[in-house]
Amino acid sequence: MNNKQSSRRGFLKATAGITAAAVAVPSLFASQNSKNENFYGYEDKTIGSFLKLKSAGEMDFNYPDADSPCKAVWVNGEIKAYSLLCTHKGCPIMYSASSKSFRCPCHFSEFDAELNGQMIIGQATENIPEILVKVKDGNIIAYGVNGLIYGRESNIKG
Repeated sequence: MNNKQSSRRGFLKATAGITAAAVAVPSLFASQNSKNENFYGYEDKTIGSFLKLKSAGEMDFNYPDADSPCKAVWVNGEIKAYSLLCTHKGCPIMYSASSKSFRCPCHFSEFDAELNGQMIIGQATENIPEILVKVKDGNIIAYGVNGLIYGRESNIKG
């Protein structure tokens, strides 16, 4: 009986150790490489002037390629930028400065420009993809996409 208990304890200890290693090792690699993996393949692209966006309130551009219409908006003192393709059926969405939201005229989905493109109401089930931007030397530069652009298997063509 002692041998059975011993082997059972040994088995449980080994299983616990293997499980802990299986959980810990991938998370170590993920924390070291997450920034590169999320945005690998995107090129920096100057999309316009920071001062022009600030005065106009909104600016159209394409990113990461010519087939992806986007809009940058000046909301609550910061730049927000999003894909203009609704995540429901890919219809072009429009920005409403008064409500600080993007609206889809096809099926009435609405997305919050202040809250990272979060879906507010409608048929869509996902937020609109956020275009990651930074300001350098007075220019707005797009450098990545957070979310999958409608109708694509990958945001990067090629």
